[in-house]
Amino acid sequence: MPKCIKPSCNRGCCGHDHSSKAEQAPSIVDIEVVRKILSQAIVNMCKRAIACAEGELTRDELAEKDMKLMEWLGETFCGNNSHFEPGPEDWTTEGLAEYIKQALPQIEENPEGGGMSSDEVVVKACAIFVGEAYKAIHDALKAGFPLLDADELPAPVASFVESWTLLFVGAPMGSNN
Repeated sequence: MPKCIKPSCNRGCCGHDHSSKAEQAPSIVDIEVVRKILSQAIVNMCKRAIACAEGELTRDELAEKDMKLMEWLGETFCGNNSHFEPGPEDWTTEGLAEYIKQALPQIEENPEGGGMSSDEVVVKACAIFVGEAYKAIHDALKAGFPLLDADELPAPVASFVESWTLLFVGAPMGSNN
């Protein structure tokens, strides 16, 4: 609804929106936002993998881009990306890290002692996501599914994205992960 420019209008008598809601950055605890982030990451990774296979990128360049993606995802899901709101006041990286450690048994504490920081746990989960995403991409391409549009992922890849989406928002994931 458009804002009213009439100074005589009070409280929407003309049907215009008089709210004062400020635009907010997307939240990293919003399932739709996280789903879009991860879906787009999958499509971008697929495009890079194809470019590498066609000789447009070297394996080192591909690995460098994957590292940048992992770091960007880590910053984002740790609440350190200024383009995203971290969530409600009671949201913490520590809480997410504890949830991730419970959900992903492959996240082990630092063998040298001292444990991993919350940020390290989240970044490690992002690294696992990137690694497992390539398997999902490979399986999808091998089955003949295109991965060109983040809004239209094939069912097996969408299911993969959904399980990671639930993990990164701290939602119950069921028994398939």
